[in-house]
Amino acid sequence: MLHWISRGLAAVSLMAKQPLASFCEIEASHGDALVTKHGDYVSFLRLGGMRRMSTRADIDRLANAMRIDISGTLENRGHAIVGWYASDPDLAAVEIERVNMSACREIAKEIGLELSDIFEERKKLWTGMMRWEAAYFILWTRATTLTKEERKQMKEEQAALAKKCPNIGDAQKFYLRSEVMAARHTGFVSRVVSSLKGLDVAATEISAHDALVVAREAMYRETVGSAWRPTLVGDAFRPRWPDEKDERPILETLMWPAIRDFFFDSDAVVHDGQRVEIGLYDYGCVDMTMGPEDPRPFVELSSRLGQDRVPWRVSFVIEGGGNSDMLLKSAGAQFLWMFPGNRDITRAFELLKRERENNNHIAVRLRASFATWAPSREVGKLRLRLSTLKQRLEAWGNCRGTTVIGDPLDGVMSSVPGLALASTAPPSVALIGDVLTMLPWGRTASPWDRGSVLFRQPNGAMWPYDPSGGSKRPQVLDTFVAPPRSGKSVLANTINLGLCLSSVALGAVGAKLPLIGKVDIGDSAEGFVLLIQEALGPQRRQEAIYTRMQFAPGFEFNVFDLQVGCEYPLPLEKAFLQNFLALVTLPPDQSTPFEGMNQMIGIVIDEAYRLCTDVPGASPKRYRRGIEPLIDIAIKRHGVDLHQDEPHWRDVVTALCAVGEYRLAEVAQRHAVPVLEDLVGAARTDQVKDMFGKLTIAMTAEQASDLFERYIYDVIRKFPTLNSPTRLDFGAARIIVMDLAEVAPTGSAAANRQTEMMYMLARHIIARNFFLKPDYLPFVPEDARSFHQPRFQEIYESVKRLDYDEWHRTQGSPQVRAQAELDVREGPKHNVQLGFASQRLRDMGDAIVSQSTGRFVLRAGDDAEAEEIVQRFNLSEASADIVRHRLHGPGPAGAPFLVVLQADNAKYEQMLVNTLGPIELWALSTTPGDRALRNRLYDRIGFREALRRLAKIFPGGSAEKEIEERKAKRMRRGELDARAETGVVDELADELADARGIGAKLRYGDSGSEFNAAAAR
Repeated sequence: MLHWISRGLAAVSLMAKQPLASFCEIEASHGDALVTKHGDYVSFLRLGGMRRMSTRADIDRLANAMRIDISGTLENRGHAIVGWYASDPDLAAVEIERVNMSACREIAKEIGLELSDIFEERKKLWTGMMRWEAAYFILWTRATTLTKEERKQMKEEQAALAKKCPNIGDAQKFYLRSEVMAARHTGFVSRVVSSLKGLDVAATEISAHDALVVAREAMYRETVGSAWRPTLVGDAFRPRWPDEKDERPILETLMWPAIRDFFFDSDAVVHDGQRVEIGLYDYGCVDMTMGPEDPRPFVELSSRLGQDRVPWRVSFVIEGGGNSDMLLKSAGAQFLWMFPGNRDITRAFELLKRERENNNHIAVRLRASFATWAPSREVGKLRLRLSTLKQRLEAWGNCRGTTVIGDPLDGVMSSVPGLALASTAPPSVALIGDVLTMLPWGRTASPWDRGSVLFRQPNGAMWPYDPSGGSKRPQVLDTFVAPPRSGKSVLANTINLGLCLSSVALGAVGAKLPLIGKVDIGDSAEGFVLLIQEALGPQRRQEAIYTRMQFAPGFEFNVFDLQVGCEYPLPLEKAFLQNFLALVTLPPDQSTPFEGMNQMIGIVIDEAYRLCTDVPGASPKRYRRGIEPLIDIAIKRHGVDLHQDEPHWRDVVTALCAVGEYRLAEVAQRHAVPVLEDLVGAARTDQVKDMFGKLTIAMTAEQASDLFERYIYDVIRKFPTLNSPTRLDFGAARIIVMDLAEVAPTGSAAANRQTEMMYMLARHIIARNFFLKPDYLPFVPEDARSFHQPRFQEIYESVKRLDYDEWHRTQGSPQVRAQAELDVREGPKHNVQLGFASQRLRDMGDAIVSQSTGRFVLRAGDDAEAEEIVQRFNLSEASADIVRHRLHGPGPAGAPFLVVLQADNAKYEQMLVNTLGPIELWALSTTPGDRALRNRLYDRIGFREALRRLAKIFPGGSAEKEIEERKAKRMRRGELDARAETGVVDELADELADARGIGAKLRYGDSGSEFNAAAAR
């Protein structure tokens, strides 16, 4: 008896809405939809946002298109759309961990990268600048949408289900499901989703489980990011044992518990008649009492509140049947027309009527409830946030709002999504087109939910970026356009560091650094390599290499090197040799090869390799002891039997491969292959003479073979390091950056030709293995296939990246451009990413620009350049405005840029900010003065300590201003410019190392004892 009495009292309490659970009308689920106690259906659509930025005119146009699509569903009562949005800067740390930091830490640990300082600094910085946000459409279909016959059918369905399982008490009432309602609701959801996607708005229906998670996290902010999951019909669960002693468990305990029983964590307490305490937070609410005079896009409100860093949420309840409400109120207003206030109302209704008659623009019923919160007991903070929210609301198109609400708890619960279709805000009648403009679908979106790079939108929203591309971006071809000092090198370094921390590092053979190569003129990537080297530790520094290319001993490189064990080049290697030699045999002022020269080069290459093999008429290269001591030792250790009179390097290669010494075999093979001077002998063979002996070059009146020899000898004289066996050995390096500044001059046709040659050579040195694939195994001798098969397979499946900086230096070189365009076409087949950076868009070339899938614009050099970017990339008006007026280079808040991406079969245009902390900025800095200061401190006090001190004294990531001021003082005293700058850098390095002068504050910082100890040493 007591059991039934308590049930009766509970029912009365729920009707009076006393406990918190009374605000939840959800009783069950059906597929992805939730079902209320009235049989209404509810679905959640996650709004990812728009792929492109939009102007006010764009939003109005899209809202009008959406109005046309969905007006029919809101013509009459029954359907409702709730536009729900929440933003919370206080939960930025939780979201940063989810979308970026957690995976980066795990991958860094797997690879063996010690980047804890970077991670901690990022989290501290980003938490203060970014914010968590989410947006949803909650779609309601009420039973009133059904016809009389359909309602009868629904009741019969429910009665039949209930009859099969009577007396289930407070368990989930699955019998409220109805196939009739489900079909009607599915049609409504499909229509809204189709409309959103047709307008380029990312929208995804989420499951019933996820919908309840969203609602609960809105209810209890402290649970965001937790592992809580609801238990719904069909889920596995443990039956409960009843409290009362019955002969057998009642059926209720064997069924799924009521949703409200596990949804609510703690009850609510109302303080001071306005403040509501729920869980760990106090909440306050604002209701919109009058809609905006000028309906404005939602992003204007969210951006301003985002800059204020106020946590808030809103629920816009839009219901059909606005026209019927309008008729009744219009009649009342006309009846009392003599009162001045009613005249305005009458005119408003006349406007609505004209819109309906002329444009078929229907009216809807609108209510809007807002809420903000602060940690419990922080009353002052809550009042300030509530006041800011109300002020921003009223400035948004001249709305009216109030914080005076009859039941504060009811007001706060009005902005919790999906529990009930209710709001304490007074209803108003508005045109559906105006209302749609105000909803939170116009935010900008990222194609990725998570990414190892995290950018920031100007309003503080997060924008994850996955540099691996993944399935959403199978071809990664990036272009970076900006004048110097715009942040493009730092951005490129950020992306490459993100690639190291992305899923591509977790390959089939274990965690490894990805293969990254960069051809640079200058040392813009030196900081990136040093950062990776220090993170790897002294035992693995050799996995990342930065080298300045020189024509000096130790930098010998032979372009004729082969895959170990091979006697002839693979197809891609031969293609490179032909391109390279075609470039070598061109006059500096010419760009088109001589007639017949390309064909002759192909035959000469084949002959050069044939002459180095053990075939009749050939002269393989002889092995001599003492040239490679390690090989001599290996031969003795393995008891290799070589020919007594004429041992050949090729025999050494074969023998070492046979005993598994493939690394030494590779070294030996460098002496077994041709070098440049061997081409002269190859060009004089009978086969070449027979085919090209009569070929005369008209320009010089020379025979082709004579001209070829002359150019080869000239190259050998100018670049002797290209005519020797390779000594430039990168070993196990997986990240290689080659600085061509010392070997790539400018100023004359000959200098430009040398630069072109160096670009092609660097590309070959770095990426000669990037394009290997299992299909090349038939070109490999049988004895070496077992070694190369897993190697080719791993390289083929791995993501590789090849970057070119200062790409404008290759202008006027068809051979270099042809090689790059070939890489562009073949790259996706081999998982090779490509990046090209230059100062102007036209430097890239049409072929690269047209196929690029990532276009990063950090600044335009001038107005003409801006217009060229706008036209070439076919930018929207909003993006065009960004390029023309809002890209001003790096600042205290980061480096802004516009990115145009092709991802997930769609085009994205976003303005983003690359925000890095002072430690990371100093590590990646490319400014000459900053780089010089940083490197001096690296040498004196070590990598990590140097970065900590620089970040402490110059938190903006640059000492450029201090250097310029001190330099100016020295120059006024008569010092020369170069000497003054060097002296200033040395002076600053001394002060920071000794913790004196500008570095004196190091003695009194948070970690002063550590700095003092280092300074004492």
